[in-house]
Amino acid sequence: MDTFLRRLAILEYLRVSSKPRTTEEILQHLVDTDYLYDTVQHRSLLRTVQRDMLFLLGEMDEGEPDNAFGLETEQGPGRTTLWRLDPYTDLHFDFEKMPQFMAMAFAMTRKHLKDILPKNTASELTRFFTQAESRLEQSEKSLSPKLYKRLNDSIEFYQRGQRLQAAPFEMEVLDTIYRGIIQGCQVAFNYRGKEYRIHPYGVAILLPKLYLIGKKHEDAVATHSSSQADSGFRSFLINKIESIYVLPQQPALVPEDFRLKDYLEQGEMDVLLSADADSYVLTLRLSVPSHRLNLLDDLSDSPISPDQQISEQDENVYLLQATVKRTVQLRNWLLSLADISEVVSPLIIRKDMVSYLQSALGIYADGLDSAAAHFIAKT
Repeated sequence: MDTFLRRLAILEYLRVSSKPRTTEEILQHLVDTDYLYDTVQHRSLLRTVQRDMLFLLGEMDEGEPDNAFGLETEQGPGRTTLWRLDPYTDLHFDFEKMPQFMAMAFAMTRKHLKDILPKNTASELTRFFTQAESRLEQSEKSLSPKLYKRLNDSIEFYQRGQRLQAAPFEMEVLDTIYRGIIQGCQVAFNYRGKEYRIHPYGVAILLPKLYLIGKKHEDAVATHSSSQADSGFRSFLINKIESIYVLPQQPALVPEDFRLKDYLEQGEMDVLLSADADSYVLTLRLSVPSHRLNLLDDLSDSPISPDQQISEQDENVYLLQATVKRTVQLRNWLLSLADISEVVSPLIIRKDMVSYLQSALGIYADGLDSAAAHFIAKT
């Protein structure tokens, strides 16, 4: 997706330029607009842009590029190449010339991201979306558009386990959060009856819920002005946020090296069973019946931690070891394997399981006793 958007940005830059542009000028524009980062070696960035330009120029057909976008090239000073869009084509992303790969990208973007795109962005892209779908449906003489449409119909995001319906939220709330992030400003809002002033770090989409990740103003100031470990993150359900607005004169203190993906992969959105945030080495004994041996393949392909190890102890008996935290997610996962597994250690996670199972058993046992008494009374 990053590559796709960068190439669109190149076309738009050339479209509005009053003169041909060199590859270096295109590169500088992409750096200035954050499509490329100047932390990478200049030579590497230049090769990336050169590949982009060759891609946009198109495939070669008997020595000539198909040039679906109407690009023009000319010799510049020295050995430089100058690029421009054909001023006589009403291309403006001419939909009749829209390549099928781009129509496919627009169609899938609309299908999977329409509910989380900023409203203005979705509005601006509407004509692209509509024409892209038309492009995929046109030309009965060609099989390819039908195949592309079939591909679009064959890819879905889905929620595993017991499905939960997504809570409705106001698009204006999400738009305001996006605006705060883009402008680098703090946001203020009401959340569950309390007023908050937040430095927005990002939006996490954890199906079926959306969260704003950020820091309260005092926490952001404290971590920004000291050498202490980064902490104080808060998560807010977007469907619970009300009366939100951007604070244009209040910059958000967000470190340049912060990446939301890293934050999520560290398990920061997991729900701890207690205030205990320590890590433990889990040892789990698995007694896997023959008809469920595919579970071992699943665990090997999708380990519960980077250091997970599985060793065979006896016929159909295995030991799994992995570094974990005491989270609701871990407990629910262990419960899903409760009929074929036993927590050997640590003792604290073993106690977590015993306590939870005893509580559940008490509820169901009391319910059975009540049902039995009711039945006897009726008879």
